[in-house]
Amino acid sequence: MPKGLELDKLKQWFSDSESASFDSRALSEKDRDYLDGNQLTSEEIAELKSRGQPIVVMNRIRSKVNWMRGLEMQRRTDPKGFARQGTDQQGADAMTDAMRFVVDNTKFTGIRSKVWDNMLIEGFGGAEVVHVQKRERVEVAINHYHWDRLFADPHSREMDFSDARYKGIVVWNDVEELRHEFGLDAVGEDELVATSESLTSDTFDDKPRDNVFLSRDRKRARLILMYYRHKGDWWWARFTGSKILKEGKSQYLGESGETICPLVMQSLYVDRNNNRYGMVRDFISPQDEINKRRSKALWQSIVNQTLGDKGAVDSVDKLKKEMARADGHIELSPDKRFEIIPAGDRVSAHLALLQEAKSEIDGMASNAVLEGEAGESSSGRAVLARQQGGLVEIAPPFDALGNFNLNIYTHIWWMIKQTWTEERWIRVTDDERNTRFVGINRPFTVRDQLKELPEEQALQFARQEELRPDDPRLSEVVGTRNKVEEINIDVTIEDVPDTMTVRGETFDALVALAPTTPPNVQLTLYELLIESAPLRADVRDRLIKGMRDSQQQSAQLDQAEREATVIKSVAESVIAEKEAKAPLDQAS
Repeated sequence: MPKGLELDKLKQWFSDSESASFDSRALSEKDRDYLDGNQLTSEEIAELKSRGQPIVVMNRIRSKVNWMRGLEMQRRTDPKGFARQGTDQQGADAMTDAMRFVVDNTKFTGIRSKVWDNMLIEGFGGAEVVHVQKRERVEVAINHYHWDRLFADPHSREMDFSDARYKGIVVWNDVEELRHEFGLDAVGEDELVATSESLTSDTFDDKPRDNVFLSRDRKRARLILMYYRHKGDWWWARFTGSKILKEGKSQYLGESGETICPLVMQSLYVDRNNNRYGMVRDFISPQDEINKRRSKALWQSIVNQTLGDKGAVDSVDKLKKEMARADGHIELSPDKRFEIIPAGDRVSAHLALLQEAKSEIDGMASNAVLEGEAGESSSGRAVLARQQGGLVEIAPPFDALGNFNLNIYTHIWWMIKQTWTEERWIRVTDDERNTRFVGINRPFTVRDQLKELPEEQALQFARQEELRPDDPRLSEVVGTRNKVEEINIDVTIEDVPDTMTVRGETFDALVALAPTTPPNVQLTLYELLIESAPLRADVRDRLIKGMRDSQQQSAQLDQAEREATVIKSVAESVIAEKEAKAPLDQAS
């Protein structure tokens, strides 16, 4: 087996990544806590309890993130392959079906949503596109890893980590399972566990931690899988703190046969220090203000400040207790100044700033119109304009998600091209009423060739070759259809336009034109209507194809009717001519 880098080098890279991202990961953990409603420190909670005040958290972050999650679910995409040459279109269609089969088979839509969730909150996520052996067939697999299991070269600046020299995954396993999988009977249990301790933080620790109900007899060890560039190729290594368990050059190949890293990672935002962060980071400050303004307003509305001369009351402590009671009674000394300082202005100020903080966080990532709150007085045009403005704001995050999608789809295509070498049939379910099967690497026989020829040519070929129905030559393989390794396609994303409201506006305008459209351009108008309608891409394709086939059949019928009319007209004129000549012939 070829040798890669030494263990000390790999451990140093992981340590560098862990140390350099310490502050960034701490902030990402805080972002996740805020989403989960853990927004107050232990000191703040203790202070509220000492006042006898309820602990109230008005979590507006979750609704904002849920809105972005829901929008992603509505905008899910499919891969599509485009032929680089016109003669490859049949193969490109077959590869499109193959990629969509893998997407469905691996449940990638769910994985994509998980990665999107990590991008929104912690700032980045990733998945691994590999192959697995299932019985006698190789299948493409997509493995998702949570953000706190991923690490990368801290010098990487690109949002998709394309400039990273190394990327990796931290996995925790039971020691006995590690021994069984890698044959580590000679390695001491204490050695495996001891070398799993984190150097700087607890992000990569085993989860859950600090739970008194967990068994302390269960020994767990950290295993690291690292992909790294070395001498122009991508390599991989699985190692613990004391031993490289397995290593080698990457077996996965790209478009030109170069080695590639199967781990695809994507971040939402990157700051100037290469720290990754998500959309929740912008919500933290206004969310803190909402919680604190709410608590301040509540506290000041139930307590009172007093002002008085010395001796106005017998006991200040007793005064405070009586004022806190609903039926409290206060006795004052005569000729002494005493008054309650009004708190209404302070409470009103807190409530006004509280409302401003709510408005600030509500305006982030989406506006009220995008969330369905148009208002009774808003015109359709105004609603569309406001929706377009909100969509422009969220376009960059969805562009990052689209880049992750495209990278995954491209890796799927490379994996299909590399590992699907045998004949196989895949079931295509894009049309519920007409399930079909597509053959990949399908041997093409003489019998198949005859089926595709016109009947007259097929009969002529059979006569020339003297073929019989039971002739064994009919099963002779003359080629391979949809041979994966010979197909060249460009992978892209089949998606609705980012500005869905533009499509809706276009659709409404075309509907208004329909009544006045001349018959000779109605087909073009109908195609434009279907293209602009809010439909799935595969549904639009089927509608347009059905409409074109119907028009072609109608044109053929019209042509046949015209030919019949001409023939009938000619026949009638011939008969009339004969009838006109008949008396003359009889007279002669």
